[in-house]
Amino acid sequence: MNKLMLKSRDSAKARSDPFADDRQTIIDTLDEIIKEEYGEDSIITKMISPYFGKRGKKLRPLLSIYVYRLIKGDDAPLDRLLPILASIEIAHNASLIVDDIFDRDEMRRGDLAFFVKHGTFAALSIAYNLSAFVFDLATRTKHAEVVRTVGKAASQLSSALFLSKDLKSSKVISEEFFMEILRRKTSSLFMSAAKCAVLLATDDPITIEKMTQFGDDYGTAYQLRDDILAIEGTFDDLGKEPDSDITNRFQSLITIEAMRRANPDDRRVLEDYYLRDKDYDPELIRQILIRSGGTAAVKEHCKTYKQKCYDVLADYPESETKMKLKALIDIISI
Repeated sequence: MNKLMLKSRDSAKARSDPFADDRQTIIDTLDEIIKEEYGEDSIITKMISPYFGKRGKKLRPLLSIYVYRLIKGDDAPLDRLLPILASIEIAHNASLIVDDIFDRDEMRRGDLAFFVKHGTFAALSIAYNLSAFVFDLATRTKHAEVVRTVGKAASQLSSALFLSKDLKSSKVISEEFFMEILRRKTSSLFMSAAKCAVLLATDDPITIEKMTQFGDDYGTAYQLRDDILAIEGTFDDLGKEPDSDITNRFQSLITIEAMRRANPDDRRVLEDYYLRDKDYDPELIRQILIRSGGTAAVKEHCKTYKQKCYDVLADYPESETKMKLKALIDIISI
C-alpha cells in the first residue's frame, strides 16, 4: 500500500473517530499497568482486562488528555499524565461493578455484568481492590493536590452509591438532593479528570478553576443525557436494557419534572408507581414521563450545561485539541 493510500485511510479513520489514537493510548496504558500490578497471566488480570479493553468509551481519560493538551499544546507528551488516565478509568469501572450489583443490571456494555460472570463476592472484592489501587496511581504523579483531587472524587463516588438508595423513596425527592447525588456519582469523576490534568499542566489558579468547572459541567450534562436515554433510548444506546431505572422505581430529575408538569390523572399514576409501589406497565410509565414534558425539560437542562462547556472553549485559540474537545461535547447529543 503506497503512502498516499495510507494517508487517505488514516484521514478517513480520524474523521469517523477523532478519538481513536488517544483511546488506544489509554487502552495500552491500562493494559501495561494492570499486567504490571497483577501479573500478566494472573486470574485477576484475566477477569478484569476485558473491562478495560475496547468496550468502554474512555471519556474521562480522554477529557484529561484534551484538557492537558489544550493548555500545553497539541503535541505535548503525556508521560506525566499516564497514571491519571489509568487511575480515572479504573475508578470509573470499579464503581460500575458495584453499581450493577445495586441496580441489579445484568448487562454492561453489551455483555454480562461482572457480578453475573464472576459472582457477587468476586465483584465486591475486585471493586474494593481497584478502588484502593487508584491512590497508588495518583501518587505516581508526585503532585499532592492531584492525589487529594482523586481522593475527594473517590469519596464522593462511594458515598453516592450509598445515597442512591434514597432515589427509591416514598416521597418525591427534591431537585437539590438528586443533583447532589448526580454530582457525586458522575460529575465528580469528570471534574477530577479535568482538574488533575490542569493541575499537571499549569499553576495558574484562574485556568485551574475554569477547567475544573468545565469538567463538572461536562459530567452533569453527560449524566442528564444518560437519564434521558434510560427513558427514550435503546439497548444499543446504553449497552444494557433501558428499562432498569423505571423497573427499579428510581426517581430522577425526569420524574421530578414529570410530576410537576403531568395532568392530574398521569400524576396520580406516577405517584402510585414511584411513591406507593403500585404496579403499572413500565411502558405506560415511560409514555407518561415523555408526554408530560419531563424528558423535554431535562433536555433543556442538559443543553444549558453543554453550552457552558462550549463557552469555556471559546476563550482558547483554534487547535486540533480544541476540535477534539468540541467533538467530546458533541457526544452529548439529545
